Amino acid sequence: MACSAAVLSAPAALRAAAKPNIVWLIGEDLCPDLGCYGNHVIQTPNLDRLAADGTRFDHAYVTGPICSPSRSAIMTGMWQIAIDAQNHRAHRSDGYRLPEGVQPFTHYLRQAGYHTSNVITAAPGVRGTNKTDYNFNLNGSAFDGTDWNQRAPGQPFYAQINFAQSHRVWKRDPLHPVDPDKITPPPYYPNVPAVREDWAMYYDSIQQLDTAIGKVLERLENERLLENAVIVFFGDNGRAMPRGKEYLYEGGIATPLIVWTPPQLGIEGAGRGSVSKRLTSCIDLTATTLELAGIRTPAHMHGIPFLGPNRRDRDIVFAARDRGDETVDRIRCVRDARHKYIRNYRPDVPYTAENADRDVEIPTLAIMRQMHSKEPFEKGRLNELQARFMAARKPEEEFFDLEKDPHETVNLVDSASHRAALQKLRGEMDRWIQQTRDTGAVPEKRSAIERPNEIENRVQVDGWCTRNYTDCVLSRTASSMHVHCSGKVNLVRRSIVTEGGDMQIRFRARFSGVALKAFAWGAITDFDNPKNAKPVDVVPGGEFREYTVDFPVEGHLAKLTFDFASGTGEADFAWIALFRRRGDHRELIKEWKYNRT
Repeated sequence: MACSAAVLSAPAALRAAAKPNIVWLIGEDLCPDLGCYGNHVIQTPNLDRLAADGTRFDHAYVTGPICSPSRSAIMTGMWQIAIDAQNHRAHRSDGYRLPEGVQPFTHYLRQAGYHTSNVITAAPGVRGTNKTDYNFNLNGSAFDGTDWNQRAPGQPFYAQINFAQSHRVWKRDPLHPVDPDKITPPPYYPNVPAVREDWAMYYDSIQQLDTAIGKVLERLENERLLENAVIVFFGDNGRAMPRGKEYLYEGGIATPLIVWTPPQLGIEGAGRGSVSKRLTSCIDLTATTLELAGIRTPAHMHGIPFLGPNRRDRDIVFAARDRGDETVDRIRCVRDARHKYIRNYRPDVPYTAENADRDVEIPTLAIMRQMHSKEPFEKGRLNELQARFMAARKPEEEFFDLEKDPHETVNLVDSASHRAALQKLRGEMDRWIQQTRDTGAVPEKRSAIERPNEIENRVQVDGWCTRNYTDCVLSRTASSMHVHCSGKVNLVRRSIVTEGGDMQIRFRARFSGVALKAFAWGAITDFDNPKNAKPVDVVPGGEFREYTVDFPVEGHLAKLTFDFASGTGEADFAWIALFRRRGDHRELIKEWKYNRT
């Protein structure tokens, strides 16, 4: 009944007009790095046209720098820290339900007569991922179907399409590959060839995302749906780079936001070729979508509409980061038009705390680790700004003037001239935490973690680690790196970035009860190619033997992988050594010693 009342109390103009169709285009892991935001290296013609004919928001932010908390907040219109959805991939099997009265916003759309879909068949040659990734359980699906063509004749629809192109692992753009030498990374990254190569791959992924979106827009046009459709493009969190995804710096929470509306709808706050400098939170997408559908925002929601007759402005935006995979942390931030305040509740957890997924799949992070530790095969050293990210502790507080320091390089927390601005945002933070009853302040129950043993299973040995959400476990003994295999997926991986060429891996190991299927490798520009693997003819029986695998790498090597067969068994590595051919001899690149006998 409350939903019906909300619909009846909607703005008269929206009730009188035909209900608009609403389409969300959701990219993964990207910042405002599009052509329409001033990036002159990248080619994003479809999104640029969408912005030229619509409204571009220059200060839009997600509520968290990791996908599942961010998506949980957007789907409910509530801060994730208010509904115990702040930890990544939480509550998948513990039966947790949303607080009483809280529903996914699609519930209200369905009550108002909308067909809702999480689209898979997005356009010819384009498939949506159907991703949800919510940190709560629902009784049934949040959607009616997987395509708007499943609706009844004349029925208005809401559709979201989730695109995977900009999520690591990235692939080269086959049409217009970006030239790494045209890229200048932000100053907190070393400007070296391998970093530029990694950034070029990120830009390539966005260009492929743009191509896919162009095909979806073409489908909408061909089906004559654009005449009454609102198109919204945004990302779920920031770019998958150091100081990006998983962090509350701009690279982790700033998102592109473009809204296109047909002129005949006359939606307040939207216009052709307009640019909004207002602070906008993605938590407001929910309220705005309901507003455009003629539904008043439910009283429990934290989001506010930024379009329509009841639109409101924000003076501040908030974001939160909590456990990400096996890395337990708690960070909060608030920013106003000029300043950002970050509070690190766990300063003992470094920025670069061990994380199996991040440590293997982000070559730029590996490069920074190598340069910081002065690996002999890595040319150059980190400067003071770059090295700061590698510190053993985080500061308890960080405060930045984003107008003068958009890259957030100078912490002003001890600046006397900024004391008043700092105190203001400290107060805003305190009020937010109190008002939301921040559930991140309570230690997470072990049963809430998707795999309760995930934290223990991801222990690393000299940078070697196992894959997330598997039961393969590493440990170090007095004489070996020990691998305990269990289950279907048993991978031991390590990131190492160095020039490619004619490479060779040598290792001394023994195997008991499990076979080593293959040795595999990845390059920055060819990271997860199944062809980059060679079988290893191992001898079972528990005796140490030496093995050698030769392999070619184009560009920069980025990853080494030992791929074991499924099942239960043990393996021990006495040592592992990586070589590159230089003329007639082999150059030792890196050696991991456990026992040389």
